[in-house]
Amino acid sequence: MILRGERSRIVAGAVFVLAAFVVSGCGASGTETATTLYPARVAGARTTHTVLAGETVYHIAQTYGVSVARLMAANGLSEPRDLRVGQSLVIPGSYRVGSGSEAGVHRYTGERASRQFMWPVAQGVVSSGFGIRNGAMHDGVDIAAPAGTPVYAADSGVVIFSGTLHGYGNTVIIRHDDGYATVYGHNQRNLVAEGLRVARGQEVGMIGRSGRTTGANLHFEVRRDNVAKDPLAYLPEPLPASAISFAAAGGS
Repeated sequence: MILRGERSRIVAGAVFVLAAFVVSGCGASGTETATTLYPARVAGARTTHTVLAGETVYHIAQTYGVSVARLMAANGLSEPRDLRVGQSLVIPGSYRVGSGSEAGVHRYTGERASRQFMWPVAQGVVSSGFGIRNGAMHDGVDIAAPAGTPVYAADSGVVIFSGTLHGYGNTVIIRHDDGYATVYGHNQRNLVAEGLRVARGQEVGMIGRSGRTTGANLHFEVRRDNVAKDPLAYLPEPLPASAISFAAAGGS
């Protein structure tokens, strides 16, 4: 059971974490741009980041795929503790382009994380991955599948949010151990309530097209300590006979 004050804290935290959809051109017109925790960047422009409460030099460097040393040198920081809320940091270089780059979506070929989740769907096409998409950062993967397709908990944990978020539509957020959380957006329906402990593989929703999306799909994120990770590094390679496949490009 979640008390009223605790629920308010969870909802506020969930909104802060997700804010709005981290995509450019995610709506039907293909022209919408939403501001998020990490603002969209325009290709060729100088990349900057505004420091938020609770952020560290390490987490910011990890988010943008640069080294701590390069980040500190680019901003004249002699100590990590020099970081101030509201400070604008120059991000040296560019984003690390992930599996969901504008070149298309491909099977993950990098080193897999030691922590492995299960695929949140039994069938679908990974239509957009983690990385730069249309000049903006996409914090998860989109898996297209028919509306009504079951969505499963990627691991056991506690549901800390089940409701509607701007851009994401009907969304479930599950907190796992070791600082991990997984996010399931665009659901047709959420099938679990806040405070419920769920098992790995338990059905938590149904794929839909709620929120800002061009079609029925699951927007799936893996976060650790509120830092978005490439979900494909945390998911096993689909077997040849699997119903999981990868699109050449696209996403919603």
